[in-house]
Amino acid sequence: MKYLKRIAIIVGVMVLLFLALGLMLPTTYQVERSVVMRAKPDVVFPHVNTLKQWPEWTAWNTKKYPDLRFSFDGPESGVGAVYRWEGEATGTGSLKLTGSDPAKGIEYNLDFEHGKYLSKGAIKLEETGDSTKVTWTNEGDLGSNPINRYFGLMMDIMLGPDFEEGLNSLRQQVETK
Repeated sequence: MKYLKRIAIIVGVMVLLFLALGLMLPTTYQVERSVVMRAKPDVVFPHVNTLKQWPEWTAWNTKKYPDLRFSFDGPESGVGAVYRWEGEATGTGSLKLTGSDPAKGIEYNLDFEHGKYLSKGAIKLEETGDSTKVTWTNEGDLGSNPINRYFGLMMDIMLGPDFEEGLNSLRQQVETK
């Protein structure tokens, strides 16, 4: 009985330490990837501004997730355009364009699981001679939950490769046109 009590105390202290450390972690996260494309911003822009084209170049598509279903609301492109998805592996979510500038790129709000996880993002276009530097960012608030803050440490590892895959696919599309 004495040993069980000691084990319970040790486990309790470890849980408290885990939670206390979690409260010291950052409350926000940011993921960012960039690639240079041999195309002008006016060639790249329609691919990012028209959400119906996203499944053609992002990593989140039916080749990778066969059960993924898409729907689109609002205008065809630009501010107010909405891209929704649903799938067993991907869950439900939506992306809504909140900013749209042919010379600078787009901004969006991202919503996973009906408002449970919210973030903001952008795909920025920066002309560099005959090329365009395309930078994809996503950032979010992790709140006061220490468990969420641990997940924040992994966001770059989880999202970064998908951003890279999407940007490389986008580069192939715009450079072959």
